[in-house]
Amino acid sequence: MSLFGEIVEPTSRTTWEDWDDDFAQNPFNTQLEWLTPLESNGNIKTTFILEGRYLSNCIKQAQELAEPISSIDSVNLKLYKLKTDNVLVCTIQDYDLLQSSDIVEALRPVVSKSNNVISLLTKPLPDYQSTSLDSSMCIVRKLSTTTAQDNQFNFKNLEQPNIISGVSAGVTFLREHLNLPATVLVYYVDFSNDYVEEINCQLEKLKLIETSKRIHNNILSSNLYI
Repeated sequence: MSLFGEIVEPTSRTTWEDWDDDFAQNPFNTQLEWLTPLESNGNIKTTFILEGRYLSNCIKQAQELAEPISSIDSVNLKLYKLKTDNVLVCTIQDYDLLQSSDIVEALRPVVSKSNNVISLLTKPLPDYQSTSLDSSMCIVRKLSTTTAQDNQFNFKNLEQPNIISGVSAGVTFLREHLNLPATVLVYYVDFSNDYVEEINCQLEKLKLIETSKRIHNNILSSNLYI
């Protein structure tokens, strides 16, 4: 008998997608709220988006440079302000990609008022696609909005078919829509290392960490990235 046009129930639960049950139990239909309501910070010079566990921990080790403003703990989103300048630093890690749009919307009051937005994002080195062979343990590429003046970053542009997703991508797209400058620095790194020189040098240049406070931890050696 032909089953064409009929509705057939799956014979095993293994035919369901992994995320079906989670989405049914936890639909993302609630608005994210900051633990402390965001106040007007006046003229925000720059907002930094540090996405990923490695980058997020740089602020934890530089508490003398930045002070916490607010957070949304359900998505591991934290916002800091540098003590020496009107610069904001946002860290985000271990969040569900399905909530990216909600997180970007929560950040809209900040990123829409900033003179500039710079995002740093880490991705596994095997994710980088290129026709040329490169034996580097860290490959850096940048992606900028039309109005960005990113001469300070001497990196090649991110080539197709490579893409970025998540909060950094959403914030950059929002800035492009608002005709505002934004730049994403994508670090393709070998996660078997627990220390990435290129990232630490960039954080120092951006004055987000001090030389004496370089990141030394074993986060990137976690089996999460294997």
